[in-house]
Amino acid sequence: MNNRSGIMKKKILYFVALAIFVLIILAYFIPVPLSGTRSVQIVSNVGVSQGAAENDTEMEIVKVHGIFFNDGDIIAKNLTASVIFTDTAHNEVVRKTVKEGVDLTPDKGTIVEFDSEYLRKKTIPKTEVEVTIQFEWMENGQLKTTKTSVSGNNSNSADRGNNDTHNFIYGNATVESIEIILLESFPVQIKVNASGYLPDGCTRIQGIPKEKKDNTFFVTIRTVRPADTVCTQVIVPFQEMISLDVYGLKAGIYTVDVNGIKGTFELATDNIIHD
Repeated sequence: MNNRSGIMKKKILYFVALAIFVLIILAYFIPVPLSGTRSVQIVSNVGVSQGAAENDTEMEIVKVHGIFFNDGDIIAKNLTASVIFTDTAHNEVVRKTVKEGVDLTPDKGTIVEFDSEYLRKKTIPKTEVEVTIQFEWMENGQLKTTKTSVSGNNSNSADRGNNDTHNFIYGNATVESIEIILLESFPVQIKVNASGYLPDGCTRIQGIPKEKKDNTFFVTIRTVRPADTVCTQVIVPFQEMISLDVYGLKAGIYTVDVNGIKGTFELATDNIIHD
């Protein structure tokens, strides 16, 4: 009896050791994501120069050259990159699409290079043309967009022009909670109080695009930070009050999704004023 009991104990220890060995192998070869949220993270490096045009003393040219890639962990599908030149002195806004229909693979799998130019009449004294880079892409079936100004605030001489290089990292803010507020009015007004934090002292909120699909409002709090800047490694709490466009909605229950944190509200009646 004791001999049989000893054999059983050996078998149990053998299977336990085998199970532990299998778990170690799986943990080594199958990476476990550190976060439940997978996202696109667009990183860009953009250079801007503004100076006299060649062989024409009356004209000035703004040149933009840069690269961008996806440092996130999922693909950015059907991405469009645009350069927007805002020339306040000549009351002109020129938008130029530099890349269209690009699929950016994750983990820097695709690096895209682009160039763009804007020609204008020289101003005296010299004025700056604001340059903005905009990216639009599909992420998990939703349209995402980010827009960042990359023009410099200082100018060199009109002959030499000015050169500024910018490297940005785009991402999503960490949202911890949302509170949906129904204002006592008619039509009903809905506001969402979103609370969360930014990862360091350099990251700022870059934009809050909103999209409605069926009975769900998708709200994305986007962030941007300079890639080459030394930042204080202390999280920065934030609170954003976000208005939703709910006029004209039918009575019913609606969902609000802010960076993955969800809540619901109910409209008791159609939210529209009838004549």
